[in-house]
Amino acid sequence: MSANGLELYHGLPSTCSKKVRLVLYEKQLPFKSHLMDLRKFEQHAPEYLKLNANGVVPTLVHDGRVIIESSIIMEYLEDAFPQQPLRPRDAYAQYRMRLWLKYSDDVAYQAVYAPTWMILNRDAMNDLSAAEREQVLARIPQEDRRQRWAEVSAHGFSEEVLRASVAKMRACLTRCDDALAQSDYLAGNGLTLADFAMLPFVDRIHNLRPEFFAGGEYAHVEDWCGRLRDRPAFAKALDFQDDPRVPEMVNI
Repeated sequence: MSANGLELYHGLPSTCSKKVRLVLYEKQLPFKSHLMDLRKFEQHAPEYLKLNANGVVPTLVHDGRVIIESSIIMEYLEDAFPQQPLRPRDAYAQYRMRLWLKYSDDVAYQAVYAPTWMILNRDAMNDLSAAEREQVLARIPQEDRRQRWAEVSAHGFSEEVLRASVAKMRACLTRCDDALAQSDYLAGNGLTLADFAMLPFVDRIHNLRPEFFAGGEYAHVEDWCGRLRDRPAFAKALDFQDDPRVPEMVNI
């Protein structure tokens, strides 16, 4: 266990894992890494489901206590380790910050979910035999998620769903750009959890649809991304290498 008693169960390409890793590295908090291979569906293993019954990453363990949900984990780390603060002191700025955390969960995650799943999970599912695929599906704890995985592994996402994802990605970039036209960072002129909540999704959109950035339409977002990429936490969190299993895994 780390000196801070922190352990992180996380996935290499997981945007939600990247949110938490950004905070850990920005705050310079050592942690014990439990890197999970999401293409081998290790997040559905019985021993992991004892920690996180939802079967998703990340999960933080602090001195034996389990904390789940990426945005809640981010705020927990801010509460537990207030040094190098990432929460503004002003109440209204805190409200703006929390709106971005909610937006990252409710909108940005949904914007990139379908195209990311098609790249990272569909081939992994299709490489399995029918019996192996049934075993993987049976381990997914939520019935609605299990049914969705069964459907999309067989048929993929519909064109309608993928078009909606493109529209949501555009909406995310527009919302970020509008905010950054008014201030240096998403929740004001100081770096906060809001920026680390949204950065992995903006980075994922850039990876999925680089043409969105070709015409300078999102100049404020590009400037913001450039400034955040210069921070030491960026490379450590998004290009995570602190685990011997990294070469075995697929990133995006």
